[in-house]
This record gives sequence, C-alpha cells and structure tokens, in this order.
Amino acid sequence: MPVKRRASKRRTNAALLEAWSATFEFGHDYFGDLQRLLGIDEHGPLARSNEESAKARAAFIELAREAWEQLGAAYLAQPSGSVGQPWALEQFGEP
Repeated sequence: MPVKRRASKRRTNAALLEAWSATFEFGHDYFGDLQRLLGIDEHGPLARSNEESAKARAAFIELAREAWEQLGAAYLAQPSGSVGQPWALEQFGEP
C-alpha cells in the first residue's frame, strides 16, 4: 500500500508568511494575496455601509493579530528592505 503524502508544514508556513507579508509591513493586503490564498477580504463586499466596513476591518485586524502571533518571528527573521518598523510590530508588539 502506498504511503500517504503529507503537506509540508514548512511550505505551508512559507506560503502563509508570503501572503501576510504586505499586511505585516503596511497594515493592508495591497496585492490581494490573502484573498487569493485564504479568501480573506479586509474590506468585505463593496456594497457595505460604513458600520459594516468598520466591522470587517476590525475582524481583519484580529486575523492579522493571530497571524502575527503565529508567523511574526519568522517574518522578523527575514531580511527586509523596510525603512521603518513593520505595521504589525507597532500594532501588536513582539510576536
């Protein structure tokens, strides 16, 4: 019987880290990586009221906090061309 292949945790974390990197750096998913990979849309559907948009943004920030706790140390260990501190480090502190 063939051995069942398992998904590599390293590869999965690298893909997640890449998807979250713009958000960690700037606070926004400018390139739509999170939406493509995970289906996360920081603004929600376009036809939202200001209140619904604010709730969607708050939910997105909470997801970013959880991702930062999981991936933040790996993100900070990468070489970065950034001039200042990453948004996530300012927003959430050390991972």
